[in-house]
Amino acid sequence: MAEKRIIADYHLHTKRCKHAKGEMYEYVEAAMAKGIKKIAFTDHIPLPNRFDIAHRMAESELEDYVREIEILRDKYPDIEILCGIEADFYDGFEPYLQQIFSRFSFDLILMSVHFVKGWPKNNWAFSFHFPHRSLKEVYSDYLQAVMRGIKTGLFDVVSHLDLIKVPDQSLLEHNREEVEKILDLCRRFHVAVELNTSGLRKEIGQVYPDLSFLPLIKVAGVSICLGSDAHAPQQVGYRFDEIEQEIVKHSLSWGPQK
Repeated sequence: MAEKRIIADYHLHTKRCKHAKGEMYEYVEAAMAKGIKKIAFTDHIPLPNRFDIAHRMAESELEDYVREIEILRDKYPDIEILCGIEADFYDGFEPYLQQIFSRFSFDLILMSVHFVKGWPKNNWAFSFHFPHRSLKEVYSDYLQAVMRGIKTGLFDVVSHLDLIKVPDQSLLEHNREEVEKILDLCRRFHVAVELNTSGLRKEIGQVYPDLSFLPLIKVAGVSICLGSDAHAPQQVGYRFDEIEQEIVKHSLSWGPQK
């Protein structure tokens, strides 16, 4: 049996990222209404030179973000509220991230790869166009970036690990060895893997990573956590019940220890 744990949602956004809606207190109250005992606000971190500023807060907003979470902790003592951040790994941005992390003692740091260094502008990990490259090569670019991110030691959780997948083309089908290397790195660097239910709200129709990853996660000895990637209060804890059944079925360990 999987170990008993506190029901938690480790991936909530705020309207500061410019593509989420609702007030932060509404996310808290939505979690409490669903019996969730622990949440982490993990909004998109600012990046240097206003990189992708259209989809994240500015650095000048970080203090207010942290302060609002502190206020919510005092207002809602019956739920544990973590002050986290979703930080993009992008080669060369590590010094900037370290500077942010030294200024703010985040409780939880999610690692995401939305962009791959060297890819043309507007080729996002989840929306790419490389008509003259094989899917295996494109997936490999992404997975190698994930590996480099884990090796920095800056992150607690890998978020939406197979974000790059396209329908009916699993990463395990094309790049299984690289996925296994990533899971080994997660074990070595004590990084958890997020099961992100936002894919169930999208055309892909699957959790990130898809459920075929669970036996490999078990074998690798890597812990997991749940994240709704909520961009609206009603998305908090989205379809957690059915994913928890899979976690119990595979006897996975919960993490991170935050």
